[in-house]
Amino acid sequence: MQLPTVSLIVASTRTRRFADLPLAWLRERLGARADLSLDVLDLREHPLPFFDQPKPPAWNRRAYANEAEATVGRSLDAADGFIVLTNEYNHGYSAALKNLLDTFFVEFQHKPIGFVGYGNVGGSRAIEQLRLVAAELDMVSVRTSVHILGHQMRQLAEHPDTRETVWEGLEPRLELMTDDLLWWANALAPAREEDDALAS
Repeated sequence: MQLPTVSLIVASTRTRRFADLPLAWLRERLGARADLSLDVLDLREHPLPFFDQPKPPAWNRRAYANEAEATVGRSLDAADGFIVLTNEYNHGYSAALKNLLDTFFVEFQHKPIGFVGYGNVGGSRAIEQLRLVAAELDMVSVRTSVHILGHQMRQLAEHPDTRETVWEGLEPRLELMTDDLLWWANALAPAREEDDALAS
């Protein structure tokens, strides 16, 4: 049986960003799991033009306007589930992530999504907004999320020798979230394949 592919989407596009610290942790922990294949989609490395097509992607599926969209679209299409590493700006999520979610539809549809957030309240407000967007994209938002709080961010940034202590405290939630995500990924994949066969 083929392993489910989990796409780790990195939302921050800043040149100097906190995201690189949890990204390294997530690469290590998720990459060590034997029950998934990890793919990283870093939005800083895949800049997209702001969506300006005359029809929404739900009506005009996979009608990519340029090669940048096609490259990202193929990556999203290949995923069986998603984990979003999100920052929080002004009680919301980043413009780059908003643009990604507005540019695609069928690539996300009928797939599970989980969230790792960071900020003063662990990215909670950004994640709550993202759950609403996920519902509109016809996705399954898993219940558990991982929250890196403001004081943990400072500890990770300013005291590298204690980073492992912070990660160990977050490990149980990451494991629970990923287990749930994989349950949904494995349950939904056959249904999507059946839909694709009926459509062809």
